[in-house]
Amino acid sequence: MKNNYNTLHPYILDNSRNEYYKETVNGLFRSILEPVTANQKFESCILFRLFDISDKQSLIKRLAFSKAEIYSFSDLLDSFGFKNTEKDNIWKGTEFILVIGSRYSACLMWDYSLSDKADYTPVCLLYNSNIITEIAKKIAANSSVDLREILFKNLPDRRENRLLNTAINSIASMLNSKNEEIIFSELEKEHILKSDDNMQTAAIVADKAKFIAHEIKNNLSIINLYSKIMQKRLESVKADEETNCSLGGALLNITKASENISAHINDLRCLSSVYKSEFDIVQSIYSVISQCEQKAKQSGVEIQYEEINSITVAADKIKFECSLLNVIYNAIEACTNGCYVKIYCKKEDKEVKVLIKNNGTKIPENIKQKIFEPDFTTKEKGNGLGLAICKKQLELSGGNINLLYSNDEETLFEITLIV
Repeated sequence: MKNNYNTLHPYILDNSRNEYYKETVNGLFRSILEPVTANQKFESCILFRLFDISDKQSLIKRLAFSKAEIYSFSDLLDSFGFKNTEKDNIWKGTEFILVIGSRYSACLMWDYSLSDKADYTPVCLLYNSNIITEIAKKIAANSSVDLREILFKNLPDRRENRLLNTAINSIASMLNSKNEEIIFSELEKEHILKSDDNMQTAAIVADKAKFIAHEIKNNLSIINLYSKIMQKRLESVKADEETNCSLGGALLNITKASENISAHINDLRCLSSVYKSEFDIVQSIYSVISQCEQKAKQSGVEIQYEEINSITVAADKIKFECSLLNVIYNAIEACTNGCYVKIYCKKEDKEVKVLIKNNGTKIPENIKQKIFEPDFTTKEKGNGLGLAICKKQLELSGGNINLLYSNDEETLFEITLIV
């Protein structure tokens, strides 16, 4: 966010959770005035500063039938009979609406100059808050007329309602997310129909991915919550050892898979992010194998791995585990009943090589050079991203993945990491 300081900016910045799209701001504007227009006997004072009323005129007209005393801090409302009372232009691009009444008070302030994104702004949204009184007095001090008496008559005398404001801001954030999702969907349609600009397409897709990622993360948090509840429940019930072991392992794998998905979602938001750390690669291999055992069992494939001593590597652990998981899954899918997938690793100088071998269907010669290319797949329902993502993630972490060979007997992939 930019911060071109004026006397009202601190209230916007201190009370804003995130940046809101203009359609959300317009929706909040209408909601704030609803109690006044719905109850024409409600006595209140309303302070306006607006630069665009193209979609607000009918609502402002309805205020003429209310008992609200209205003061404008811009010339835009002159045609409605609300004369500009602003003394000095000290707030530049800041807009606001304050409703001040003994039974209901609300404040909405925004300034598009505070955001680097077009049509976005941080927002100060408050209901029945002591801060509204403070803001009203600051605005009144820049009025060419004396508003002290009218403010004193209407100022609420109440305690701060933090729970109300937290709930309303949460609802506003959800409204904003939905608005953005609709907007980007419309942009996608328009772009597909009118343009072949690849850079613009990439930007739209990236923004869309951000909102999809947000929704997936919300559902992952629910999965993780219920996994923990089930784990607690499993600890308290009496079950045989085999059942406890089986369900416990299943819940552990659900949690691990959720963590991996969450890491992939973070990559959607910033593909270049790398979180290097030292970890035991052998422990990671065993963890990934445990996640693949059920799939292998269903396919009639045996997973074999070599018992080895611990080896510490410096890399992005999540990227490595997700890449290894992808390669093993591909290997299982290439196998038929009675086949095997073998995993082993070896240390050579400053490198650790993880090798994944299977005796399933070989990779044809004419596509060996294409398997790491985005969008290339031989699967009927594949999207051609798995191995391409693996290679990109490992390269970002200082590693690599290669196909060493694939013949009638075996296929061998090699993942390399730095010690």
